[in-house]
Amino acid sequence: MVVGKKRAPGFTLVELLIVVAVIGILASIGGVQYHSYRVKCHNAAAIESLRNFKAAMELYYANNSSYP
Repeated sequence: MVVGKKRAPGFTLVELLIVVAVIGILASIGGVQYHSYRVKCHNAAAIESLRNFKAAMELYYANNSSYP
């Protein structure tokens, strides 16, 4: 180690690589969570559509005594 020599300000390459790796890990976890959230939302919308369809079919049957 050289005494009296000042180090240039800034980040080392290793520090930058560690930060990029941490950001990549966090982004991949966030992507998986977002995907599962979207799947749950799509499933809920599909179930709601099926419930509406069921209600419409029951109403049709009540009015016509048969299903279309």
